[in-house]
Amino acid sequence: MPNKVSISTLPFKFEELPSISMVLKNYGVDFLHCDIMDGNFVENKTYTPQMLAELAEKIKLPLDIHLMVNNPIQYIDILHKYAYFLTIHYEAFKDETELKNALIYMKNQNLKVGISIDLNTDVNEINTVLDIVDLVLVMSVKAGAGGQNFNSCAVNKIIELSNLRKENNHKYLIEIDGGINNTNVEQCINAGADIIVSGSYVANANNTELAVQSLKINKNHKY
Repeated sequence: MPNKVSISTLPFKFEELPSISMVLKNYGVDFLHCDIMDGNFVENKTYTPQMLAELAEKIKLPLDIHLMVNNPIQYIDILHKYAYFLTIHYEAFKDETELKNALIYMKNQNLKVGISIDLNTDVNEINTVLDIVDLVLVMSVKAGAGGQNFNSCAVNKIIELSNLRKENNHKYLIEIDGGINNTNVEQCINAGADIIVSGSYVANANNTELAVQSLKINKNHKY
């Protein structure tokens, strides 16, 4: 069975997303990946929670929402009704207790909860919460901007997460985000990734449908 594909909204105009999402759904896309950036946790600033709430009313694809923000708790009460996955960053918390409390609060909202690690963060930093989360998002670029080149160090993190999942009977899915295209997607899937996030590659493709299909790979784990 092939992996799931989540298309980043960043390369598209916000007002065009309802119509674009219908096209993407017809081409086999599974989720819309929406990055909320606050201009503090990362330099760029994107959508407000209110904008995503409005978007959710107009599209048919589930929203895979990625919070690149300080104080993510303040966003959760608004977004929990609209998110299929809601992912927070490990680096946004001052300590393990604060992080765990946030994840438990999110679980109590009946959310599918994700934890993301930035490019320079090791997997062992989140070992103690892997039994809580439904999704682990591995960044293969530095969080905060689209159009960056894929960093292959992320593949080793996927392998590590895949092994930890098997060894401990964890249930989380593994998602990877950043610079994914038809030249590197297969190594990510074979390492153990379940969901591929892609933005610029699909948005800039001459044939959108073929670009989407090139990101769906039948798994053949090598590790």
